[in-house]
Formats: sequence, structure tokens, C-alpha cells
Amino acid sequence: MANKKQRAREFIIKTIYMTAFIFILGMVVVSCTTEEEEPLVISKVLLVYLAADNSLSGEGYDKLEAIRQGWTATPDSRVLVYFDSADKGASLLELRGDHQMDILEEYGEENAAASEVFRRVILKAARLYPQATLNLLIFSHASGWLPQGSYNNPSLRSVVMDGNNEMELADFADAIPNNSFQYIIFEACHMAGIEVAYQLRDKARYVAASSAEIVSPGFTDIYREHIGELVSGNPVSFIQQAFNYFDKQTGYMRSATFSVVETTKLDALAGFIRTFCDINKETDINGIQYFDRYSDHLFFEFGSYYSSLLATDAQREELSALMEACVVWKAATPYFMEGYRGFAIENHSGLTTYIMQEAYPSLNESYKQTEWYKAIE
Repeated sequence: MANKKQRAREFIIKTIYMTAFIFILGMVVVSCTTEEEEPLVISKVLLVYLAADNSLSGEGYDKLEAIRQGWTATPDSRVLVYFDSADKGASLLELRGDHQMDILEEYGEENAAASEVFRRVILKAARLYPQATLNLLIFSHASGWLPQGSYNNPSLRSVVMDGNNEMELADFADAIPNNSFQYIIFEACHMAGIEVAYQLRDKARYVAASSAEIVSPGFTDIYREHIGELVSGNPVSFIQQAFNYFDKQTGYMRSATFSVVETTKLDALAGFIRTFCDINKETDINGIQYFDRYSDHLFFEFGSYYSSLLATDAQREELSALMEACVVWKAATPYFMEGYRGFAIENHSGLTTYIMQEAYPSLNESYKQTEWYKAIE
């Protein structure tokens, strides 16, 4: 009997020790597993470039606040904002999930329209999140491909403006390493030109922009509700919301000409035009839709112009098909800025183009240096 009790006690003691050993071993395994877990990968980053050291400074602050309010963080996403205003130096900010902003770097007074500054910001974003898909949002004054100081019109400001400094399209593109972005969205005027999209074809797969100007307050209200769609990589959904906002306005505010262009399809379009369009053919530009509000027109409807350079209806149908492949989404209101030197919108292919004119010999020479013209001549 005593032996049985002794054996029972020994069995209980061994069971207790074994249970404790298994528990401790489990804790060690869990601890090691926790320590060896890979850190969370940031897979989506929206880089916002608010170049507002100009007459848009106040609006730049409004947009920064709207983005801050609208951004609800997700574990795998981030929003970085380069912000340069007229009254403070430039800084790089990161938005947190609690609607707060961290200052990552402060640069003091600098020229946001300098291509080396723009490139530095892009490379910084890429270093911070090397595994992420980067997307880019640009806000500033702009006027498509037009070179700085080439045309005496106060509304024309190249791509980005800082004080009296401007960044031209070629410098803008050169500052961006190839394949940096999934998309670039421009909250800036006249950036839906074929010249812009073609220059950026190796920089981003999609370009979202406006054929005409963007009426103030631009996308500010849309950021409060839909900035997450840009972060998640859905520019079509975002720009559709922007169009809906303007389309339901009244008076001159009901003005919008937006589109999203897939740049990978542009080489096929250029090849067709080079083969079948006679770019030296004289065209009556008075019969072609324009997208600027001044007497001297520089931004014309792409499809209407190049269709006029073709010989047959079959070629025009093929051009239309190629354009539809490039322009994945587009929308326009019936009129642009009614009562403010505006114009009716009867044709909107989602792309604009410059047409060389005798009145602008220097612009014509500059145009011949664009990547687009070189591709079709």
C-alpha cells in the first residue's frame, strides 16, 4: 500500500514538473516567435507636394488641413506632405492616424520650384518606405508644357511656381526617377496635355489632370471625404468625386474638365499619328475646341485636331480607338466659367494639344523640343 502511495506521489510530481516544463517551453517559443516577427510593411504611400509659396498660399493651408481631417490611417499606408507656403519655410510632414502631423524635416526658406528640391523630396519618400507603392499629388500654379517666361500671360506658370520661380515640364520629369509612381494627380491648371502625359510616360502609369483651369477651391472639400481613395491607389474614384462636386455647383463654379490617362498606351498613339497624320497640314484653329479663357488659345482639343490631319474615316476610327485606350476616364461640364470669359465644351477627349501658330514663333520652337513633338514629327 505504501509503495502504491509512493508511486502515486512520484507520478503527480512528475506530472507537475512536465506540465511546468511544457508551459515554460511554450512561453519561450511564443517569445521567440514574437521577437522574430517581421515588422509591418508599409505598402502604400501618397506623397503630397504642396508648392504654395505664391498667391495660392492660403489655399495651400486649407488643403493641408482638409487632408489632415480626411485621412484615416491604415496600418500599411502613410501620407507624406511637402509643404511650402508664402509665410513659413518648407517642411516634410507625416500624417498620423489620430489626425495629427509629425514634422519629419524642416528646410527653412527654399525654392519648391527647383527640380533638385523636388527630386530630394521624392528620394526621401522612397528611402523612408522602400517597399511601398508611391503615388504623387501636386498642387501649385501650372500651365502644362509651356516654358517659363515664354508667353506674356499672367495665368501661365509652367508646372510648379515658387515666388517668381517656375519649374518647366522637362525639369519636372527629369527630377522623377523612372517608374517612381503608380499615378500622378495634378491639382493644377492645364495639365491634361498630351505633352505632359507623354513626358511622364516612364515616370507614372497614370496621370490625372484637367484640360482647362481648376476653379478654386479645387479639391479641398473632396480631400475631407475622399483622400483615402488616393492613398489606396484609386485615382479614378477620387477624380470622379471631384467632378461630381463641380458638376452639382451653379453659375461659373459648374466648371470641370478632368481625365485619367494611362501612359503605357501613349507610344502606340504617337506611332499612329507619326504614320498617318500630316502635322504640316494647315488647319483652321477657329473650328477646334479650346480650353483656355484668353483670346490667344494655346490648349486645343486633342482628338478634334489630329482627326483633322487624317485622310480617311477608317483612320479616324482607329485614332478614336487608340485614344479610348489611353484615356481610361474623362468627364466635362457643358460650359466652363460662364460669365468669366468662359467657353462652351462641345468636345472633350480628355487630352489637349498645342497647335503651332505664326503668332508664336518662340513657342513653336520650344514646342519642337518636347518629347511629344519629337515622337510624331
